[in-house]
Amino acid sequence: MREVCFLVVQDKILRVYFGSATSIPDERERWDTIWEHRDKITEIVHSHPGEFLDFSREDLTTMEAVEAGTGKTFTWSIVTKAGFRSRKGSQDHQREDTPWWLQLIRRLSYGEPRTHKTIRKRKEPKA
Repeated sequence: MREVCFLVVQDKILRVYFGSATSIPDERERWDTIWEHRDKITEIVHSHPGEFLDFSREDLTTMEAVEAGTGKTFTWSIVTKAGFRSRKGSQDHQREDTPWWLQLIRRLSYGEPRTHKTIRKRKEPKA
């Protein structure tokens, strides 16, 4: 598992950032991209390990700083293996929609789910 962040513009992913199992490191390039595209970004979404479907203290302070610095209110979202939650302003809500990128962030964060077992045919010994 690793945390992944998408900067989303409408239905397109503007940038993807990869982190460790517990965080996505601060990078100047990400903040520059948010600043440069602040009028276009519609959602900032990241994955969380396990099933922690809430905003951490670090998430909340980052959200506050980004919105104060840009003067914009963004939709912020958390994705887990089974959950999807967003916040805009001070309103949180569980998400039931499935944007096209939802399975992609889960696959990048948690790995490809195995839907079938690979069966190898045993070679017959040569006579």
